[in-house]
Amino acid sequence: MSQVRATPAPTVEPPLTVEEEATLTEDVDLDLETRRRVLLMHRTLDRTDHYALLAIPQTADRKAVKRAYFELAAKVHPDKYFRKNLGTFKQRMEIVFGRLTIAHDVLTNGDKRAEYDAYLDEQRRSRGIEELLADALAEVQHAQQDVEAAVAQELAPSPAAAPAGPLPDRPSSPALTVNARRDALARRLLAGRPTRPSPTPGTKAAGPATASTGSSDAMDALRRRYDERMTHAKAAQAHKYVVNAEAALAANDPVAAANAYRVARSLVPDDAELAGKATSAQARADALLLETYTRQAGYEEKNGQWSDAARSWARVCKLHPDDPEAHERAASALVKADRDLHEASRLAQRACALEPQNASYRVSLAKVYLAAGLALNARRELETATQLAPHDGTIQAMLKRVGKPA
Repeated sequence: MSQVRATPAPTVEPPLTVEEEATLTEDVDLDLETRRRVLLMHRTLDRTDHYALLAIPQTADRKAVKRAYFELAAKVHPDKYFRKNLGTFKQRMEIVFGRLTIAHDVLTNGDKRAEYDAYLDEQRRSRGIEELLADALAEVQHAQQDVEAAVAQELAPSPAAAPAGPLPDRPSSPALTVNARRDALARRLLAGRPTRPSPTPGTKAAGPATASTGSSDAMDALRRRYDERMTHAKAAQAHKYVVNAEAALAANDPVAAANAYRVARSLVPDDAELAGKATSAQARADALLLETYTRQAGYEEKNGQWSDAARSWARVCKLHPDDPEAHERAASALVKADRDLHEASRLAQRACALEPQNASYRVSLAKVYLAAGLALNARRELETATQLAPHDGTIQAMLKRVGKPA
């Protein structure tokens, strides 16, 4: 399998927002450096791993972890500023200190650290796969342009007959349609050529209508030549990508294979056999990405990282839109993270639609409604869940807590 590129963590933070700049001027008993440190650490918590948070390498030993933790904790621990006015910084400092403590506890425990490192590897793999799949989009455009440039060069007139000015290697505007580029090429190539034979002595020169007809015939002939050359050139280029795709599959690299097939298919979109191979390779690449997101979500759930778990399960849902469990777990994670309840409702409803006889999915939807303050909707779902699982005491207890409608 090809190496998956890891996305490096950004080393330069974007400038503070207007709101953050205003927070820096808040009247609190903190020096400016500490305020800025707390703001920057707080704003990046969602995308900073334990090592980056403690500013240590992944190879750091247990002593180095503890040293980094105590140095940072001494700067942001709210208790250091007992009876001081911390204003809105107090809550930020508590959150940052909590994350520092989690990082310390995980990285100083051998088993937890090994599990966390495996989780980071999954993150790097999923980001690398996403980058590789995104690269294919740019490769599609480049392949099309390369074919067009090659055909233009092949059809270019000899230097003696060529019009003044160089013929561009690539189309001057990517927005031009294929037909527009073909016609533009034809006009350039005909610019320095006679469109009809010169009249011989004693014959009458052709009138404007004859000249126009000759020019039109020449344009049509050149268009046909252009189309023929394009068809052959695209087929030849597509074959190269198919060869690359087959080699990638032989090397057990479905991501590279999916990319190569995608480019080949863009060149010859009407090839049904190629379309089938491209679909199959893409399915294998998606399955690989699905596994990484599922493992990430499992780790995030286990460690109470509900916002992260919601994102990971949402990505699983995108890749597998008919998976009811993924939709239910994404909805539950959103509720626990106190995030978008509208999206949580949509996900939970989808789970119920996919598996309407599952009582637990109804309960999850009821929890979404309760979090949104929609008690009547929650009661309706719990009553349905009771019918599906009449002996489930947990559902009965929830129904009692909701109470009867007024």
